[in-house]
Amino acid sequence: MPLWLVKRVLWMAFTLLGITLVTFAVFDLAPVDRATVEVARAAQDGAFVDAPARETAILQLRLRYGTIDPETYAPRPLAERYLHWLGRAVRLDFAGPNEDPQALWGRFLAALPVTMLLGFLSVVVALAIGVPLGGRLGADAGSRLDRLFGRALLLCSGLPEYLVGTLLLLLFAGVLWNVFPSHGLVSAAAHDWNVVARAADLLWHLVLPVTVMALGPTVVVVRFVRDAVARAAAQPFAEHWRALGLQPEVVRRRLRHHGAVPLATLAGGLLPMLVGGSVVVEHLFSLNGLGNLAFQAVRDQDQSMVMLVVVVGSLATLLSLLLSDVLHRCVDPRVRLSA
Repeated sequence: MPLWLVKRVLWMAFTLLGITLVTFAVFDLAPVDRATVEVARAAQDGAFVDAPARETAILQLRLRYGTIDPETYAPRPLAERYLHWLGRAVRLDFAGPNEDPQALWGRFLAALPVTMLLGFLSVVVALAIGVPLGGRLGADAGSRLDRLFGRALLLCSGLPEYLVGTLLLLLFAGVLWNVFPSHGLVSAAAHDWNVVARAADLLWHLVLPVTVMALGPTVVVVRFVRDAVARAAAQPFAEHWRALGLQPEVVRRRLRHHGAVPLATLAGGLLPMLVGGSVVVEHLFSLNGLGNLAFQAVRDQDQSMVMLVVVVGSLATLLSLLLSDVLHRCVDPRVRLSA
């Protein structure tokens, strides 16, 4: 195994350790705990009518979740609880005391395909639009078209995803035109349709959420490719191509190849953007993905699910950054990977 890969893996391990420690500590600073939240919800349904019953239930839940010592009933130190969680996490056991690990992983794996589908389609849309558009703008850098799109991209980059999603829902899913579905991924009667009709229904439900999620990555891809192509177009070899009488389209095609170099380094940076966007988009469009699952877990003070989502998301991001370095080396052989 190359030395740079060994050092990079160690760096990833320490980074992941720091992320989990910070998340665990921040979760511990929450003004309420999960036991109090669950008892309060049960009291709204008529359970625990008197205060002693509520206090007893809260104490039992805190013992169940391991937040207090079973002998002294004193709060367990943060470091002790984190080390206990870490020992279970390295065995892929993220469930808390007396929780069902299979049920926890079942909820996670049920939500994972939705987020992966949204992320994959968003990347496809971003590359399909961003690469040719960025290549065209870079080849004609400084033109009126380049300046016009530059202003439009600046405006799009400043729009929050929640605002864009809300506007799209108002325009195309309710107030003005009821064209696209406003929530979910499946129509009510879709189970009676054939495979082609169900696939078309799924894609129709994905139009608005994918549009919102792909907006940010598309802007980033266009800017990266545009700048790379513009720098290449100003180099002597581009002037040499033009002097040889190559067709403008041939020159643009060759210049777009140079835009692939920074695009490879960008691959690892798109994943955190998609993960963050999935929380907003899935909650806004009522999609049962990891983003919505994480939102509900934070709301319900479900530390086990929050830590599982953080670990998997952080690990995927770190691996994507490593992959982007390898892709950069494949695209540009001049790059040498080192620790």
